[in-house]
Amino acid sequence: MSDTPPVSLSQSHDWSSFLIQKTPGAVITADHQGLITELNPAAERLTGYSRGEALGRPALEVLHLQGGDPSTWNLVLKGHKEATEEVTLRNRSGQEVPVMISSFALRDDNGTLRGGAIIIRDLTPVKRMETERRHLVNMFAHDLKTPVVGMAGLIRRMLQGKVGPLSDPQINYLQTVFREMDRLEKLITRFLEFARLDLRILTPQPQALDVAKECREVITLLQPLAEDKDITLETRLVPEMPPLTADPLLFRRVLENLLENAIKYSPAHSRVTLAAAAEDPAIRFTVQDQGPGIAPDDLAHLFEVFYRGAREGDNRGFGLGLATVKRIIDAHGGRIWVDTAPGRGCTFSFTFPLEPQNPLANSR
Repeated sequence: MSDTPPVSLSQSHDWSSFLIQKTPGAVITADHQGLITELNPAAERLTGYSRGEALGRPALEVLHLQGGDPSTWNLVLKGHKEATEEVTLRNRSGQEVPVMISSFALRDDNGTLRGGAIIIRDLTPVKRMETERRHLVNMFAHDLKTPVVGMAGLIRRMLQGKVGPLSDPQINYLQTVFREMDRLEKLITRFLEFARLDLRILTPQPQALDVAKECREVITLLQPLAEDKDITLETRLVPEMPPLTADPLLFRRVLENLLENAIKYSPAHSRVTLAAAAEDPAIRFTVQDQGPGIAPDDLAHLFEVFYRGAREGDNRGFGLGLATVKRIIDAHGGRIWVDTAPGRGCTFSFTFPLEPQNPLANSR
């Protein structure tokens, strides 16, 4: 047997170079002067420059990024600044490619800055899929919702006696069909609302809102639903609430959904409370019920589309309501959370910034 000790993997291979060359993502490294020190095959394909052409050249001569200040990207490539951002890259042939870039500093074992590196991901397949999803949403809006609305209208006319007298069994059947058609139309509408928010087709149109007025109007709208279960709707609004800048329709959609859920899951003869208070730079709202609460296993998935927790029981929806609520609040730059435990009800809390926020800031 040989007395020669085995050679470790770290001694026999330059694994860092191997990984850079073989990774499917485009990787470009530059020194502290911004000159390219490495460009892997994926980066060659993305930029249109060969490794031999790129080495030693200023990175910004090879990497043409559309969006942002060029001086900022110079700092990124030199390792002085980190960034994760979606931008457009113009390759050597002039083609514009949507990309996601992530950058980080390169330091030696002593912590001395030696340059920077960026990893670039081609978003073309993602954008293509997003386009297909937009077409699907448009198909739902036209090819599915339109005939449903039309059929419901025809059934309504029959129930109004427009085509002659109906027997009691015929009326009962048509009323059942009409209720189910109405339920289907609402489901399609909720799906389209969620999809349009998710795809950023629908973005907030902010305007100044009187918070107390909006809350009272929603409470009045839902009063009959609460009275059917003898549930008391209570409001706790701080006097002289500052105006809120938000999309009025989307803001009311949040209140209506959370209050409807609270009424739905609360026992008869209980109480549902809507509270609001200014907490600069936002207004914090809470919707509290006395229902069965939410199981811990369901909490992590509460705002996921199509997730249906045990709390739903036999009356299950499609998980669109809370998912849509979160998209709306995210699109306004706010946040939502829940305090609950089985048997002690739920308190949903959410914030809306007082001033308009970037509608894409917290989306997805």
